[in-house]
Amino acid sequence: MSTEAEEIKALARYAKEARPGCKVVVGGPYAITTPLDALSDAAVDFAVQGEGEVPARLLAEALRDGKDHSSIPGLVFRKNGEIVVNERAPGPENADSIPFPAWDLVDLEFYFGLWNRHSVSPFPASNRTVPVFTSRGCPYNCAYCHNIFGKKARFRSVGSVMKELELLTGRYGVREIEIVDDIFNLDLPRAKEICREIIRRDLRIKLSFPNGLRVDRMDNELIALMKEAGTHLIYYAIEAGSPQVQRRINKDLDLAKAREMVRETDQRGIMVGGFFMLGFPGETWKELISTVEFPRDLPFSVVSYFFVTPRPNTPLYETALAIDPELGKARLKDYFNFSVNLSAVSDLELERIMRLANENFYTPARLWRAFRRIPSLKETLKMVLCAYLMRSRA
Repeated sequence: MSTEAEEIKALARYAKEARPGCKVVVGGPYAITTPLDALSDAAVDFAVQGEGEVPARLLAEALRDGKDHSSIPGLVFRKNGEIVVNERAPGPENADSIPFPAWDLVDLEFYFGLWNRHSVSPFPASNRTVPVFTSRGCPYNCAYCHNIFGKKARFRSVGSVMKELELLTGRYGVREIEIVDDIFNLDLPRAKEICREIIRRDLRIKLSFPNGLRVDRMDNELIALMKEAGTHLIYYAIEAGSPQVQRRINKDLDLAKAREMVRETDQRGIMVGGFFMLGFPGETWKELISTVEFPRDLPFSVVSYFFVTPRPNTPLYETALAIDPELGKARLKDYFNFSVNLSAVSDLELERIMRLANENFYTPARLWRAFRRIPSLKETLKMVLCAYLMRSRA
């Protein structure tokens, strides 16, 4: 992630110290949004933009065989003291052609035993948890979002997904799957069929959807099937509680439908999380308060409020540059910390609204209700303790 840029560079330096002469390659949103920054550290040798399976393999083969790598699509590299950014190639059209991750090369037992093991979900049901993609790409044009996998959604077949889930549960003893698609429920019939197959095959796993589903692509039948398939947590990426802001950021959710689906999800016994953002360009005090108040009377177990942080190569960043041309010189922080204010309120007021948002939501009654529904108190306490220790060291 772009918010982890400094950690990436530190890890690259550690890798060079541990294995002098090794080649360090970075990818993900960071490589796409700020490739020049990625290679500004001498410890980083290459960056791969977009989907990395093909270019990373081509790079590895070129380095192994001592061949030229300068024409590899999506590769970012140094040449004669300059940084070269090659044009990205589209990802594989057939998602089933992408091999499973090489799970056999990962010491999963070691990973499962780590106290600081990273889980995307704040409430893991088990320490034996892994993330899985069942699709790539997102056709929506939200102003703030990345474009790693492109705008054309490509879906793995239900059979391919089941084969990987059975491998993970049968061979490696995985007990929870975190589905980390951009939008798992984009193809509603397919999402339902995956749930039906998990039920039919009696996989007996827990499922969580921590990346955020499109709440306007949900219906009661899917929620019921997800619950029966083992789902214990769904996040909905709602972002703004104002219809006007929804339209301005190209999200354009039906907020009445969002409220209905949040209630239905909770009534089915699934914990509900929400993502919200504060500080969109021109956002007024009234619009900000609409976002603060949106989850207050809804049965969310947890919500995350983020400061709007424009990232390069997104429509939001271009809008932000028009408002503040100096933005390109700013050092943008992570989403939890204040970096830049594009809203119509003062910096002090925006920070005050953020505090109000969290105080308004996390009441003792809300915390107690969430506490009673945590699937694994042990795993959650481990994550909280590790997060506290890491923050205190920062």
